[in-house]
Formats: sequence, structure tokens, C-alpha cells
Amino acid sequence: MKLARLALLATALAAAPALAQSPLTPSTVTIQRYDEITSAEGDSGIYCCAPHVLESGTGADFYHIRMVFDVAFSETLDRVSINSSDIDLMLPGATEGLRPIGRYDHLGIFEFGSSSIFARRPRDWPNETEQAFIDAVWIIPEGVTTATLQVGEEGQRLQIPLDLNAAPGQPISPGQTLQVVVTGFGAEAQLAVNDRHNGQDVTGRVVPRAGQALRLDLTVTPLMSTATDAQAGENQFFMYADYFSLVGPDGMPMPFMGYQTGSGLRQRWSISSSWDSAPRPSDMTLYYMGTPVTGTYTVYFLQDAVAQFNLQ
Repeated sequence: MKLARLALLATALAAAPALAQSPLTPSTVTIQRYDEITSAEGDSGIYCCAPHVLESGTGADFYHIRMVFDVAFSETLDRVSINSSDIDLMLPGATEGLRPIGRYDHLGIFEFGSSSIFARRPRDWPNETEQAFIDAVWIIPEGVTTATLQVGEEGQRLQIPLDLNAAPGQPISPGQTLQVVVTGFGAEAQLAVNDRHNGQDVTGRVVPRAGQALRLDLTVTPLMSTATDAQAGENQFFMYADYFSLVGPDGMPMPFMGYQTGSGLRQRWSISSSWDSAPRPSDMTLYYMGTPVTGTYTVYFLQDAVAQFNLQ
């Protein structure tokens, strides 16, 4: 994948009038250009087998712009907060700024929405500081080679010229960010579950009305830090349990029943991890509804096949 990078010295000089008002100074910028993006929004399609593919359309491209800012914290400035409505892209000849259509909060996972900026002064400032980030996607017409990123309210607006001459590439795919090992598989007629509400235990059961509850045990290890707002030296990884799909030997996905947490079962459950020197693996037990038949099963993480196993 080819990346287009700005010459930071030229950027700083061009933005000098605004820098006097804004606490942000652009440090690095990366611009990537895509024809298509797979959405992890989950509002349409099926992650593994009918993914929602976004098309930039004839005569336009997706531009994924990531910018890192140094923040001028001081005794009187302990935080910076910029609303997403105050971040836009001004194209040549336009009278209004163009808002992004989505963002990457974590590498490989595109979601609709706009980026905002928030940075807080560290407790041990000025010995340590924090940076601020934008990681967003715009749709830009073909032939447009320059634009100006505008950040902040009127009077404190930072204007950063961008060179959009980037060759088309491919986004990082979710499967590139982690390693998945299948550690167990089984079938159960029903699941006993226990919830606790207002200090009281509420027992129950989940009974498949077709097939059985298929238990899939996984060990998941991050291969990289995926948080796009992680500070230098920080490593963070985030996912949802329902990002994993199980496809049977017939090639059809099995309905997701939930993630086992303690004695409960949850369909929407987040898993996060952080590390200093080496990522930590996470052991997960997931349940799907289906019938255990012989053949090859495939495990997907969003749209990517990440593991297979055979049932004899």
C-alpha cells in the first residue's frame, strides 16, 4: 500500500497564522486512498458471508486521513476538546467544508460517524504530554489533488493543506490484526444461565428450538495495537464477541447465541486488552445454534476467515 505523507515543515509554515490561536500543531499525517471499504457497522448484511461493502462510486474515491497533533498544554490549558462538527475538509473552489462519512477507532474496523478530538494534560506534565488524533474517511471527487483540513472553531481554526496524490490501496483487513486458535468444540442440548439484578440471582436456560448449542472455544491474540488514539508506547486492542462467526461444512453461517461470561450469555460483549512488551491472549467461549455434522468448520473475524477445524 502506498502512502502519501506531507512535508511537515511546509505544513507548519502554511498554517502559521492559525497556529498562534490553536493549541494543536500537526506532527504527522498519512493519507490513503481506497475504492472500496467493508463496513463493520453491523446494521446490514452478515459479517462473514454477506459483508456490507461500501463503494466510493464512479468519479470519486475514499480518502482515509490520519493526523497526529502535538498539544500545547500549559498551566491554564489542561484539556482540548473539538467537536466533530468543527472538523471538515475544504476542497478547492468549495464554499463549505466537507464532513467525513466515517472513521477508524480501531485499525481494520470502519464505522460510520465523524471524528472528534479530545486530549487531557497528563498528571506528570510537563515531564510527559499527550497527543491528539484524527482518523477519518472522506469521499472526494476524482481529479482533486489538494484540500485543506480545518480543525477547530472560528477564531481558533487550524488550517492544514493536504496533498491528495495517493495511489489507490487497500485498507488493513481485520484478520491481519489478530491470531485465532480453536481450542475446543462441543454440542449441548441447552445452556443454564444465571443473571443478577438488584442483588438477586435470576436463573434460567437457553434452549435451541432447532439443532443444539455449539460451543466454540478460542484463544485470540492481538498481533498489533489497533487503537487509533493510542499514545506513543501504548498498546491497545478492542473487539466485540459477535465479530466472530462460525460457518459449517455446508458453507452457511450459524446463528450466534452469545459469549459466555461467568454463568451468563451475552450477544454483545466487548473484549479489550492492553500490554507493554507483548500482547496477552484472551480465552473465549462462544455459542452458536446448529447441528454438529462431520466436515470442515471455518471461523471468521468480521469478513476474514481466521481459523478452520475438522469434526470427524
